[in-house]
Amino acid sequence: MSKELDFLKQLRDITGAGILDCKKYLLKTNNDIDEAIKLMRSEEGIKADKKSGRIAAEGVIYFYSNTEKSLLIEINSETDFVARSDDFLDYVINLCKFLATTKYKNLTILHESNDQQVLDNLENERKKIITKLGENIKIRRYQIFNHNEFFITGYTHNNKIGAVVMLEKENNEIAKDICMQIVASNPVALDEQSIDPSILSNEKEVYKAELDKINKKEDIKRNILEGKVKKFISDNTLINQPYIKDNATTLKKILKDNKIKSYLRYQLGEGIDKKEEDFAQEVYSQIK
Repeated sequence: MSKELDFLKQLRDITGAGILDCKKYLLKTNNDIDEAIKLMRSEEGIKADKKSGRIAAEGVIYFYSNTEKSLLIEINSETDFVARSDDFLDYVINLCKFLATTKYKNLTILHESNDQQVLDNLENERKKIITKLGENIKIRRYQIFNHNEFFITGYTHNNKIGAVVMLEKENNEIAKDICMQIVASNPVALDEQSIDPSILSNEKEVYKAELDKINKKEDIKRNILEGKVKKFISDNTLINQPYIKDNATTLKKILKDNKIKSYLRYQLGEGIDKKEEDFAQEVYSQIK
């Protein structure tokens, strides 16, 4: 093997960059591998910084689990095409493995910790994948669950929606069914007591506005309002919803002496304002 090919192989092994990029940086540095790596990293950072302002609303919801911890994460890309690539998924899996070794249960706690070693590691890997895939990549959120607390199971549907449930007692089958139910039905809370009061208040205002339009006595309207609120609670609280495998019963009855301690649901891109593209105007602007 010639020296040039040997340098090329070494640089590729170290950086994971493409052949053409490796050739370019070796040429610029007269085959000095250390200098080629420094130059590549500095230019990668500039490219990544430029892409970091672009909207990333695609990506994946991923569930990762090892013997000690489970993790639900959302990582965003700009396009679904990139999100489905092997390189992107490898990045997601490796990131999950790394996060599981840290002591930070979520992204907020991590940022508040100012643990520069962990934060720098995440940012360096993020910039590498941005440069490799040519899109903005963002770690939006994650939550880590310790297995020594409760029995934990997770489920994702097409990497677009995911859920984790924590049960008081081990039950694989029911835990998986509950995760699927959370994904499918998107409950607003576990039970009536845990519903955000503002949600119930808003629902009541909507129902009152509807009832104001009908000609009924006030006591009848009050009964109708109570019935609508009760139905909202049963339809939107996890343990009161019809069981996904049997609509004739509820999760509360299926659980028997077991309890749902908590749950988490992520849906890809929820709450992100996506940029509306005007493709006709884009083409027009290019030919002006």
